[in-house]
Amino acid sequence: MLTQIFAFSTEENISHFTRKLLVSNQESKSSFTSYRSSEPNAIETSLKRPRSKKAKLFVRVLRTMFVLGLAITIGGGIFGYLWVSELGLFDVTDDQLSTIVNLKPEDNSLVYDRDGKKIGEFFNTYNIYIPYNKLPKNMIDAIIAIEDRNFWTHEGFDPKGIMRAALSKLKGDRIEQGASTITQQVVRHYLLPKEKTIQRKLKEISLSWHLEKKLTKEKILEIYVNNMFLGNGSYGVGAASFRYFGKPLNKLKLNEMALIAGLFQSPSRYNPSRHPKLAKKRQTLVLKSMYAAKMLNFPQTQKNIKEKLEYKDYQPINTTTAPYFIDYIKDQSQTILKAQGKNVDSQGLRIYTTIDTKMQRLAEDAIAESKELLDQAQSRVGQVKDNKGKVKQATLEAAVLSVDPKNGEILTMVGGRDYAKTKFNRTYQAMRSPGSAFKPIVFGLALEKKMKWSDVIYVSPVSINNYRPHTPDEDFLTETTMMRAFYRSMNTPTIEIGQKLGLGPVVEHAKKLGVRSPVKEEFGSMLGSSDLTMMDLARVYAAFANEGNLVEQISIRKIVDRDGKVLYKAPEVSQRTTRVMSPQIAYLMTQGMRAVLSMGTGYTSAKLSGIAAGKTGTSNDAADNWFCGYTNNHVAITWVGTDEHAPIQGDVTGGKLALPIWDRYLTKSFDIRKPLGFRAPSGLTTTFIHPKFGNRSPQGVRMYFLRGNEPEADSSALEVLSQSNETSYRNLFVH
Repeated sequence: MLTQIFAFSTEENISHFTRKLLVSNQESKSSFTSYRSSEPNAIETSLKRPRSKKAKLFVRVLRTMFVLGLAITIGGGIFGYLWVSELGLFDVTDDQLSTIVNLKPEDNSLVYDRDGKKIGEFFNTYNIYIPYNKLPKNMIDAIIAIEDRNFWTHEGFDPKGIMRAALSKLKGDRIEQGASTITQQVVRHYLLPKEKTIQRKLKEISLSWHLEKKLTKEKILEIYVNNMFLGNGSYGVGAASFRYFGKPLNKLKLNEMALIAGLFQSPSRYNPSRHPKLAKKRQTLVLKSMYAAKMLNFPQTQKNIKEKLEYKDYQPINTTTAPYFIDYIKDQSQTILKAQGKNVDSQGLRIYTTIDTKMQRLAEDAIAESKELLDQAQSRVGQVKDNKGKVKQATLEAAVLSVDPKNGEILTMVGGRDYAKTKFNRTYQAMRSPGSAFKPIVFGLALEKKMKWSDVIYVSPVSINNYRPHTPDEDFLTETTMMRAFYRSMNTPTIEIGQKLGLGPVVEHAKKLGVRSPVKEEFGSMLGSSDLTMMDLARVYAAFANEGNLVEQISIRKIVDRDGKVLYKAPEVSQRTTRVMSPQIAYLMTQGMRAVLSMGTGYTSAKLSGIAAGKTGTSNDAADNWFCGYTNNHVAITWVGTDEHAPIQGDVTGGKLALPIWDRYLTKSFDIRKPLGFRAPSGLTTTFIHPKFGNRSPQGVRMYFLRGNEPEADSSALEVLSQSNETSYRNLFVH
């Protein structure tokens, strides 16, 4: 059909026109001969009549005008042909159309929780790609009615539409349908510059005609409805459906679809968020166009025009459910796909994660419900200088991270108190001093080296290279068992144990148990002076909870591309599992951490000691406050502190700040993740031991031992001495 428009531009048609002219001349001569034979007298009379000078001049002028007209027509045709050829309208190649023909549509990459619920999306432009066979019929009809009513019958461009638009413009009427077809709009969007020239328009028509020879109508429409900008940052009808109405396209009503169909012409002008009245007028016009095209009957049209449109403010899904986790997933996905030369944004990926959104909500609530506690602590936070040197009070923050120790799956991740105020994720981006939360690493290695909970240590001041760890005065110059030193979190006994073990072995043991951050080879590290991440501590405590097996953490189960091809799948649990201690040592440490809850620094949550275990941690000046605890199937790490490492004044510890949040979260999680209790492995024995002097005692505390390594003494001279009223060497130093 395109060649018909430029028929007089081709050499073939010029030759055809010339032949037709010669035939016409021959026919005139024949007619003249016939006429002369039939009317000889009249002809002869006319020939004999002399022509006037004016008549002769008139004939010459006519002949000249005819020749000039013919020359102009032929010359114009040749020039037009050459000009159109120069534009390349007759020799469109496959390469010129390849951008559209081979188009890989943009589509948001979606993130799902462990139950398959969408919780996030990654995109450059907000786009939800919907194949043609899943587009609602009403949506298709509405777009066709208002944008290109002859779409199914034309060949890429619509001469009738061009004439209709031209006549409307001449009359001064409003143009309800433009002259450009849907195909032309696709061509213009992907292949042509935006300037308005006759050359561009002709090229647009030519490319559109050729495109329809390459792609089906359905495919062209699919490209059109999914990629055009429709306002509010949305590209395509699927995206617009969420941005304007907060629901998927297949859930929209007809009147809502009509509004979206009306946005194609001018998304800014008809944006209902800014211009609701204009948007309503445009939607009404769409519905009337559907009626004119016999897609709707009159009652349907009237009903949908009158029906109220209810818009919903767009809420980015990435900030509504586990926002810190979504950011973490993006980082992890990019790392995984980088090795494959792939990107994350707008690739139509489907990312299946490990997050439990019900438990995530509980973790967020635990922090929110601790507001009064945190606000009180905030009032005692020290001052710091900002980047400009201005003094200000530091801000108290809190974070929660939980994992499944059996398979390493991250269950919850709350990186701060308010994502809207700070995007910094303290669960994996912050390096913080763990304080006494590091001590299970030291005591666990001691038990492996055949030390036992009943071993007696004399508590005395310690100084190593001018390093003097603090221990409460009430514990100085008294005996204590290793178990009591642990659940009361004494510092000097920990250093004494560390001296026996050696710095190197302790550091190596920390790495073995899952610490990925560097640990300094100094005695302060045994008390938690080396900064670690919450991820580090989650691995360590998960190894205790999982009977000595360390399972590498994962947050992504698999990543699938738009075609269903699996790009990544997390290794099986067996491939991620390493035994880092025996089940017996893990159980001994669990019993020690149960004692932390029942009678140690975590005593305020003693009610949980039957099914849970854990350890408090407090750094210097209480800048970091921890509780790291677990059941047999759930590890939860909580932290409270300041990003600026500012001190918190007063009686502040991990047991008083972090433990209440941990308690709130864990207790509520039992309805979702019920603990089954800790299972004692074979090879252990238990007895009651005096907590200070280490001898067997019916009034003592229950302690567990490796079989064959239990204490034998039934009495202790130190116990007798402590009970006597005689003055002893202790009294000389205590008072």
